[in-house]
Amino acid sequence: MKVADAPAIWQLVNTSGTLDVNSRYCYLLLCRDFGDTCLVACHDRELVGFLTAYRPPARQDCVFVWQVGVAEKMRGQRLATKLLHALIQLPACQEVIYLEATVTPSNQASRRLFHSFAEQRSVECRVEPGFTSESFDNGGHEEEELFRLGPFTNLSHGEQLT
Repeated sequence: MKVADAPAIWQLVNTSGTLDVNSRYCYLLLCRDFGDTCLVACHDRELVGFLTAYRPPARQDCVFVWQVGVAEKMRGQRLATKLLHALIQLPACQEVIYLEATVTPSNQASRRLFHSFAEQRSVECRVEPGFTSESFDNGGHEEEELFRLGPFTNLSHGEQLT
């Protein structure tokens, strides 16, 4: 991922209707500072999917998935799953044994994505309290539960996407 991808990522998030829209600046920073743990998917030279993630400084055995987005025309083709598989194969994730993400209770697509990914990788998917709705200060945001997948073992870095 590179800084030049940020505008297209922001646009995809903005038109998704389901993802929290962060500032354009946020996506610029993610692309610049965490490009080694973020991915984009293109089809016919158009960005049709992305995954933003980072390694929390205090938990270097973990990668935290911030957002996964797929253009409507590409949904149903397992692109989000392919991005997750590609993420844990990145050189920057060589020491990762846990993958984390927060998901709202109503986001059934993301919940299925992480449960299915854990099953495919034969790892546990624990769902724990994450952030309460009060944590978001605006009162209108749903709580976010923490999904913790792992431990991943025997990762073959460089393996092909399926």
